[in-house]
Amino acid sequence: MGDEFLLDLWFHQAEGVVIEKAVVDGELVLVRARASAEQAACHACGTTSGRVHSRYVRRLADTAVAGRPVVIELQVRRFRCRDRACRQATFAEQVDGLTFRHGRRSTGLQTVLQRVAVMLAGRAGARLADTLAVRASR
Repeated sequence: MGDEFLLDLWFHQAEGVVIEKAVVDGELVLVRARASAEQAACHACGTTSGRVHSRYVRRLADTAVAGRPVVIELQVRRFRCRDRACRQATFAEQVDGLTFRHGRRSTGLQTVLQRVAVMLAGRAGARLADTLAVRASR
């Protein structure tokens, strides 16, 4: 598959993401990607910074493809906040349209599960989530 197709398929609402590899591993689709923005804004004070502190990999569950669950391994960076008065010394970059703070799901999957929860709730919602190849409790 071409990189443009994969970008459009998984990251159509997110800019600043580079796909490095997409692999079908048994019943799982694994997408390895990295954030590519030059800078990020501190969530505490809003100051933008380009000073990288470290890198780490986030594992995000995403909406299923062909009945297979999708996991995105997204390499993100921690930045140092440039504002010395800020209470946040370092902060992790967020990819708009894909990640949110402390989230283990993509923004798209979170939206789907919230709608299922509001419309069905409880066991019926958990059964529908299972049909959508998403692990969720009632």
